[in-house]
Amino acid sequence: MWLGLDDTDSLDGGCTTLVFHELLNSLPCEYGEPRLTRLWPFAAQRTRGNAALSVELFCDESIVEWLDQYWNENISILKGEISESQHSERKQYPSDPGMTLFSEQPDEKYYWQAVRSQAGFVEGGYQWGGQGRIGAAASCAWRETSITWEGIAWRKDERHVSDEVLTNVENMDGTFLCRDPRTNRGLIAPRGPCPVMFGVRATSFDVASTATNELLSGSAPTIGNRVFKTNQASGDHIESTKTSIVESKDVIEGGHVIINQSIICFSESGPLNKLSQWLETGDLIEFMGLEYEGKLHLEAMRIIESKSKIRPTCECGSTMKSMGKGQGVRCPKCRIKSELSWIEIERKPMIEGWVQPPADKRRHLAKRLASDPKS
Repeated sequence: MWLGLDDTDSLDGGCTTLVFHELLNSLPCEYGEPRLTRLWPFAAQRTRGNAALSVELFCDESIVEWLDQYWNENISILKGEISESQHSERKQYPSDPGMTLFSEQPDEKYYWQAVRSQAGFVEGGYQWGGQGRIGAAASCAWRETSITWEGIAWRKDERHVSDEVLTNVENMDGTFLCRDPRTNRGLIAPRGPCPVMFGVRATSFDVASTATNELLSGSAPTIGNRVFKTNQASGDHIESTKTSIVESKDVIEGGHVIINQSIICFSESGPLNKLSQWLETGDLIEFMGLEYEGKLHLEAMRIIESKSKIRPTCECGSTMKSMGKGQGVRCPKCRIKSELSWIEIERKPMIEGWVQPPADKRRHLAKRLASDPKS
């Protein structure tokens, strides 16, 4: 059996991972490795972290009666929580918890739809609640094609993690995105009112578990912790890269860059924004991002080819000048003419290879493309 859960929180608090953790602790049967699945970042009624939870249960349909009672007593009461964002004009929807149970995993196509676009409800199985059923079912449908792990702990009261301990964890082989190298600010602890103490990301279960225990030794009191298998840093939300020749580039108010009137690179994306501003007409680029409301939101880019034209140089060292439209060029000193009006030279970008936003500005799903394994 496959159990899924989603949409129990709002911007003012709550946490679906904690609700799921408590559900797992109460289950009357054995279960597999809990899974945290990030979904399409632009879903209209997405939750705060846009993550759904799922797990394989080792039982039969007799669990349905128990789940029905647990739902009514512990989860359905979380419906209707809402708050307004101080950072976004996006409409906020009330929490609308959903739980699903399937005898077999839903079709994998449903996961790919939900991680790359707006998805609807899936039929079949046992389902409780409302909008959250979409994410719950999508998480159940995930086939773990690319995996990372996250160790999450939930706070009892205050949120505090020792910076010294964080440094130890940051230096472990296999952890990533623990600290922003630009600002030196830790990235494992949220800043909002949710109950999460920290979430540490790793490339294996053992590293995530070890890092979690290390952080617990230097944190304020917690009420529990658990390691989740995740699709974070998988890049699953993007189907493929694209290539294009730069035909136009506009830098608009706020420093955002519009490439070819359809690709937007936000000012907050740091080196990616600087590279976007560096582009010139005729450059060949490869890029990836998500399309939303007529624009592709740029997440990574590399320069395939960039050339500029310069006037040829005379043997005397002077730069040749145009003699007029269609008349070629000549040296202003020696008066020697050249058959070449322009010479193409290769432009070297300030950063070669794939360029991404800073660590704290990337999506949870963004694949790590930089050479630094900690980024």
